Amino acid sequence: MINWREWNEAAFQDSRREEKPVLLTLSATWCHWCHVLDQTSYSDSRVIGLVNSRFIPVRVDVDQRPDISHRYNQGGFPSVAVLNGNAELIAGCVYAPPDELAQFLERADKLFPDAPLDGSQFQEDPHPSLPQSQSGTEPATDRVLRKLEELYDRDFGGFGREPKQPPWEALRFLLALHSRSGDRKLLKMVVDTLESMRAGLYDLKDQGFFRYSVSRDWRVPHYEKMLVTNASLACVYLEAYQVTRRTAFRDTAVGALKYLMEVLYDRPRGLFRASQDAGERYYHSPWKDRETMERPAVDPTFYTGWNGLVAGALIKASGVLGTSSYLQTATRVLEILWQECWSPDLGMTHLVGGLRQSASALEDDLHPLLAFLALHQATGRADHLQNAVAIAQSIIQRFGDPSAGFHDLAVGGSATDQLLAGEKSVLENSLLAEALFTLHCLTGEERYVQLGRDALEVFQDVAPGSSYLGPRGSRRMEEDEERLFLPAGAAWGRAWDMLNHGPVHLVLVGPSGQAKTRRLLHSAHRLYAPHRVIQLLDPDQDADRINSLGFPLKKDPALYLCFGAQCMAPISTAKEMMELRTLPPWRASNNLGP
Repeated sequence: MINWREWNEAAFQDSRREEKPVLLTLSATWCHWCHVLDQTSYSDSRVIGLVNSRFIPVRVDVDQRPDISHRYNQGGFPSVAVLNGNAELIAGCVYAPPDELAQFLERADKLFPDAPLDGSQFQEDPHPSLPQSQSGTEPATDRVLRKLEELYDRDFGGFGREPKQPPWEALRFLLALHSRSGDRKLLKMVVDTLESMRAGLYDLKDQGFFRYSVSRDWRVPHYEKMLVTNASLACVYLEAYQVTRRTAFRDTAVGALKYLMEVLYDRPRGLFRASQDAGERYYHSPWKDRETMERPAVDPTFYTGWNGLVAGALIKASGVLGTSSYLQTATRVLEILWQECWSPDLGMTHLVGGLRQSASALEDDLHPLLAFLALHQATGRADHLQNAVAIAQSIIQRFGDPSAGFHDLAVGGSATDQLLAGEKSVLENSLLAEALFTLHCLTGEERYVQLGRDALEVFQDVAPGSSYLGPRGSRRMEEDEERLFLPAGAAWGRAWDMLNHGPVHLVLVGPSGQAKTRRLLHSAHRLYAPHRVIQLLDPDQDADRINSLGFPLKKDPALYLCFGAQCMAPISTAKEMMELRTLPPWRASNNLGP
């Protein structure tokens, strides 16, 4: 058997001392082909002998160390990467049968340590270099939209050919543009994609979405089910339901949430588990046979960032559907994360209940930040906004680059992890920018706008089309995805749209405990508006903020819909709120300044 080691400084010290390359294998508990690699190539005596004698073998779970996965993924799972003693990439491949893997290892060993670091001897498509400046005079939002229109599959929906990935970031971007412009073509792209994904990726028997499709028509899924996939798709189906009122979209979102609650939710612990294995035999069996078969295994690990993500999805579902149990579950999740994972000095842990790793990841703070912002908008409670502000301040201090933008890691003392520093993720910076713009809307603090703007502008020369800025060729899988369906680019474009046109700000002034106030709040959450921010202000508790916004201090609840520099006449009934669906006022206005 192969003598696998952990990713740590000792492994790389031995690599330098023994003059052996590091063989890094990236795998996951839910990954079918990772298990096949173990059962075939890594069980082959020739491969075992090569690895143990000529390499320092290191194995990493991609969910537990996403920072390592981002940098060394070779375009799929499993990934095999050969590194030198300074953690620099020499060569890589994805799954390979025993003979091919043995040949790969032989070539890598002969070339080490003088092989070039782009891995070009081993890959037909080497790691892409950063593209030349493409900003010109075209607005960022238009650049992203043009690229998505080029990638759009008019026959089957989605973007690119195959493999087909669920493009939730792109669909949410298109929904925001459609809501503001009224362009039916954009809505059709969303609707056709959602219908095709539901027909091909959705498990009608056990509910929930599979991770992605091997085929262009969505009909050949990879059967693993991920917490991230189902939480993210629930959000976009809910938003599409708000816009179209199609019950199929509502039912699909409810089904994805039902899967999360019944399969991945650990009710006694109050948290969501990470994923469910592919289990091809189970899913290939007829429905009647699946009733008696053991279900595919569930990874019991609780990841902080992913639990923040699903909490945000549940809060959205509670607002759109009026289901209070979703809000209760999300509140409990966030309370646990705050109590068990949060440190003012160190931010959030990656694993709930786990030891702190030396490299703190931005995504572990980012998703709880977004969720606390959503929870504040759902309840009006000041402590949730205070938590969001605390997380944002920690992010600014720990991940911020003095020049602009935010690094994806705040590296601690490990010398090996320090080698991973220096990268900025387009996706994470874009989501963070949206959070900062929301904070500005809720608090009035102007610094959040500039921080968010800077975080977007730093990618003007690479987005859309590249997923990161960094000192070396990296993130191969993400770069492939940017060419296929533009997830980071779409989030970047959506954040620019929020900055340039401003959020639709719904300010509800009224006693927080009054039934009429709560009815207006519920109706506000049912309304779709681009980049919507809802703020509940109590005349007794929030007088200063109400005065700063210029609204009267009245006891009778009133909701003010504001966009850009203007606000509509006060709304006092849920019926008036629902009438806004027919003629959205933000669509008719041309005065939507930042």
